[in-house]
Amino acid sequence: MTHTHIEAGDIGSRLTQLGLNEVRLAEIVKRGYVAFASCTPNDPPLFPGFSAWATMVRGLREYLLPEWQRSDENNYSLVVNSAGTVAIAVATGDDATGRADAQPTTKSSKGPSTADAVNSNQLQLDLVFPPAQVPPQARPGHLDVQRITWILLVHRAHGEVRCELSLPTSMGLDGRVDGWQERIILGAIPTDPAILEITPPSPPHQPDIDVDVKRRA
Repeated sequence: MTHTHIEAGDIGSRLTQLGLNEVRLAEIVKRGYVAFASCTPNDPPLFPGFSAWATMVRGLREYLLPEWQRSDENNYSLVVNSAGTVAIAVATGDDATGRADAQPTTKSSKGPSTADAVNSNQLQLDLVFPPAQVPPQARPGHLDVQRITWILLVHRAHGEVRCELSLPTSMGLDGRVDGWQERIILGAIPTDPAILEITPPSPPHQPDIDVDVKRRA
C-alpha cells in the first residue's frame, strides 16, 4: 500500500528527514521547465525533454553538493547522500504525477539501471526497516542494495508543472515504473510567465568569479 504525503506539515517533515526542502526542489523543477520552454522548433525533437531532465539533475547537484555526492555509474545520473543510504534520480511522469487521487507511472520505459534501483528498493523494504534507515550490518553486501533510490517525478501539464518525490518499488512489463511505497506530493508550479519566478542558484561553496572584460582594439 502506498503512503502518500499531501498535508503541508507532513510533506515538510518527511522532506526534512531526507535532508531536503520543498522550496528548493520547486526551484529545480522550475529551472527544468524553463529549459524545456526555451527550446525552439529548430532543436532536435528529443532535445527539449533531455534539456529539462539534464537541467534538473544539475540543479539537484548544485543544491545538495558537497554534502551529497554525484554518481553517474553506468550512465545512471544520481545524487547520493554522504552516508550512501539515499539517492535521487529525475524522471518524467504521466498525467497522474502530482495527483494524490491517481497512481502515476514514468512516461517512458526505463533501462536496467532503474530496474536495479527498483529491485534494490524492494529488497531494502523487505528487511522491514524504515526506508533509508537500514542498519549497515543488515544490508546486503552489494553497493546497489545498500541504498534507497527516490525519483523526482515531473509532469508538464497545461498551465502547470506537477511533481512529487516518490519511492519506486515495481515496474510493469512495459518497463515503466508503476508502483510506489511512498509518495511526497509537492505543490504544483504555475507556468504562466507572469507568475513563474526563478531564483538563480548561489551555492555557498562556490566563490565569486570576477571576469575582466576588455574592449577589442
